[in-house]
Amino acid sequence: MAHGLMFHHFHDALHPKGQGAISADELDAMIAHVGRRHILDADDWLERALANRLNPGDLCVTLDDGLRCQFDVAWPVLRAHNIRAFWFVYSSVLEGNSAPLEIYRHFRTTGFADVDEFYAAFFAATAKHHPQRYAQGMDGFDPERYLQDFPFYSRADRIFRHLRDRVLGPKRYHALMGEMIRQSGLDARSLHDLLWMRPEHLRTLDEAGQRIGLHSHTHPTVLAELSPERQEEEYTRNLHHLSGLLAAPPQVMSHPCNSYNAATLIILRRLGIRGGFRSNLQPVAHPGPFEWPRLDHAILRQNMRSGHL
Repeated sequence: MAHGLMFHHFHDALHPKGQGAISADELDAMIAHVGRRHILDADDWLERALANRLNPGDLCVTLDDGLRCQFDVAWPVLRAHNIRAFWFVYSSVLEGNSAPLEIYRHFRTTGFADVDEFYAAFFAATAKHHPQRYAQGMDGFDPERYLQDFPFYSRADRIFRHLRDRVLGPKRYHALMGEMIRQSGLDARSLHDLLWMRPEHLRTLDEAGQRIGLHSHTHPTVLAELSPERQEEEYTRNLHHLSGLLAAPPQVMSHPCNSYNAATLIILRRLGIRGGFRSNLQPVAHPGPFEWPRLDHAILRQNMRSGHL
């Protein structure tokens, strides 16, 4: 089926090689593997998708989260291939705020030998500080049956996401991670310019014909569990902020962590958004214009290594 290619993290001499991050050379190889001729520019994809004129095998490039590593590492590669991509940006960081999601990723990338060492520390901290919740949450939990739409997640990835989203919840999770970071001595305030693009980077992309889209204001990991009022605030603030930076208001979006519900789709239509992407290829009953599929680059990399398209 026609689908987007979804990218997040990249690494180079400045940006550390965290879990799932790829280099400029790897991105270049992925473009060569799928074939530049199959990759539509963002505006072309948008118009064809809305007119139901996409062909099997049509692709587009998407980048989520407005990360500085995308501008430093991926943008020169896309420019060299003359690819106009979709860039989905959450806006709280553009107001000078830090987003825990990326702070935590940097912490587990730079503060531990590997992600499994971080997971072991996180699981131990959860059991220590929330013993009853941990015991109840893990009782009968089968990682293999959790998040089955994301086959590239490891067993530990699934346990971590279960503890984060279903056992602890946002308030306890942030408190626990904050304590781990304080104990490590990491100065999270110093990381802002390393982790996220600034407004001038987005203006550069916009002026070059790249398509900037919504990704919520604060990037909740379970946005669908917010009230419709909170969801509307997330996307309204996101839309207003990006509209003030770009030549024209955004018309596209992607769902953070693939979390959305019927209320989300109503809100997006009301805000004038024309289309959007989910984050996997799983079939959706009666998919609408806010449910275009995407293939995570981790699966694309696996396919390349196994010799599959």
